[in-house]
Formats: sequence, structure tokens, C-alpha cells
Amino acid sequence: MKSNSVRARAKKMMILDILRLAVQVVCFVFIPALFSQAYAGVKELIGNFGGGTVIDFSSMFLIRLAVLCAVTIVAGRVFCGWACAFGAIGDWIYRFCAWIQKKTKKKWVKIPDRAIPVLQKLKYIVLAGTLLLCFFGKSSLITKYSPWTVFSLLTARNFRIGAYGVGIALFVLILVGMALQERFFCQFLCPMGAIFSLLPEIPFTALRRQHTNCIPNCQACKKNCPVSVKLQEDTMRDGECIRCGRCSFICPRSNIRPCQVIVSEQRKPEDKKEKMAS
Repeated sequence: MKSNSVRARAKKMMILDILRLAVQVVCFVFIPALFSQAYAGVKELIGNFGGGTVIDFSSMFLIRLAVLCAVTIVAGRVFCGWACAFGAIGDWIYRFCAWIQKKTKKKWVKIPDRAIPVLQKLKYIVLAGTLLLCFFGKSSLITKYSPWTVFSLLTARNFRIGAYGVGIALFVLILVGMALQERFFCQFLCPMGAIFSLLPEIPFTALRRQHTNCIPNCQACKKNCPVSVKLQEDTMRDGECIRCGRCSFICPRSNIRPCQVIVSEQRKPEDKKEKMAS
């Protein structure tokens, strides 16, 4: 029975990975710049505040930013986990390098687990720094030295990137980080990830873990999480969840589901008792 259960979970994980890969490929082909455009909306908004200029709410950058924020509030960071082109590249590079390590039977350098929660705070520093530059009218520096500029040009098939030496160097370093640590950029450096992690979620759609039903000392969800999160273990880090769905499928007791599902299941026994009593 136990081996059958393990095989069933493995099959579900494989289906999830294939589905997620398909969605990522489609999004990478058709909306590779959505991350950069939403971030441009952030820069534009803060630049308006700093310069005391009127905000143009018809700006396509601001509209894209508003849509992604709305999606995050309703469904969590599903954009990060399923649709972000930069996140997709990180997943593909990491998986390819993991395959190489498996074939060569050699493990590469990896960031210690205890350091990850600390390093995840770096993206808030990156966000704060870029917002300050925008507020004081220095957003051109971000464009000039940013690895996101290089990425945006490459995805637009514009290979004239010679003038962005610093951005190229940073982009290469990020790619190396992606090879060594899953979701390296998303966890440690992404300013949009910092914004999305701070947004509230609608309670009924937020993922919840029924910790009272967990197997003692079980870390299956955390070990399989690309951002090393165990939901509700440290609520300050729950915003790191990118809604990839791995934890829901790997949990041996199916404890991790949207809050609405858990609440409805908890009400069923109570409803049954009330019917019996009546």
C-alpha cells in the first residue's frame, strides 16, 4: 500500500511538472517581457511620486502591474511559479544542471538551508534601492546597469547589448546562481518577487497546511519546495510561496490545500452531526 501511494504521488508530480513546463514555454514565447513591463510600471509610478507629476493610469506598464498584483491577491504568486519568463529560465537551468549532477554523480556547491531565509531578504534591499533611485529621478541608472534590461533585449531578439557591460556581467552571475540554487533570482534578488510577497491574499484561496494532521518531523513539503518554505511554520515567510503546487502533491496526507477546501471539509462532519441530532 505504501509503495503504491508513493508511486501515485510520483505520477502526480510528473504530470504537474509537465503541465507547468508547458505553461512556462507558452508564456516564455508569447509574454516574455511581462515581468519587465510590470517592473517598468513600478518605476514609472514611483518616478511620478518623486517628480510630482500626474500619474497616467492608462499607461500599459501600470495596467500590467495592476493586473499582476490583482492576480497575486486572488491566487497567490501563481505568476512567479507558472508564467514568469525569468523564473522559467531559472527552473530550466537548475533542472538541466541537476540532471548533469545525477549523471556525473557529483554534487555541486549549494547554499546551506539555514542561510536561505536570511538571503531571501536581499530582494527587499534591491527593491528599496531601485525605488529610491526612481523616486529621485535616477531610473536611467537602473536601465543602464540592470540585468533585466539585458534579458528584455535578448527576449526581444535584440542582440545589441554591448553598451550594457555591467548588466551583462550581472546577468551571467545570475545564470550561474540559477545553476547552483533553485529559483536563485526569485528567492534572493527579484524586486517584483519582493512586491508580490508583501501583497495580501484572499483567505479562502490561500494555501493552508493542516499542521495538526502532519506526520511528526515530516519535511516532505519543504524539501521539495523550490523556495524552501513550509507553510505556516513561519508565517513571515509564507509570502515566498510561488504556488508551484509541489507541496500539495508530495504531501503523504494531502494536508496542503486552499483554505476554502479545508474549511468545507471541516464543516462536513459538523453538518452530519446536526442532521443526526435533528
